[in-house]
Amino acid sequence: MDAAGNDAAEQARRIRALPIDQVIADVVFSLLQAAQVKLGRRDARLLIDVSTVAHDHARPYLPGELNRQIDEALGELRLAQVSAESQASTSGQPEHDDIEQMPAPPPTGAARPPTGQATATPAAGS
Repeated sequence: MDAAGNDAAEQARRIRALPIDQVIADVVFSLLQAAQVKLGRRDARLLIDVSTVAHDHARPYLPGELNRQIDEALGELRLAQVSAESQASTSGQPEHDDIEQMPAPPPTGAARPPTGQATATPAAGS
């Protein structure tokens, strides 16, 4: 196996060993960090919305403290985005490479599993 194959295998081994809450936290906080950099743009709003949907879906599987941290970060970013959008609208010019249309907000609660299904169950035959 070449060096790239060894690196990929090692990365796969590390990811497989990580607790799911750490994987989800890494993904959601990466999305939120990108949104923070893009504040005021439509693509920042999309990143915030995607983070919200992912977090809503994963919420029952995450520890309370992590849920609180994500909720706090999302709340702060939403406020900052509204403020930044207000400032951006006064300049009149959209930024280069921003998405063309304002993202529609995600449906509320659509990503949440039904009540009583808050824990994962093994697939049949596992």
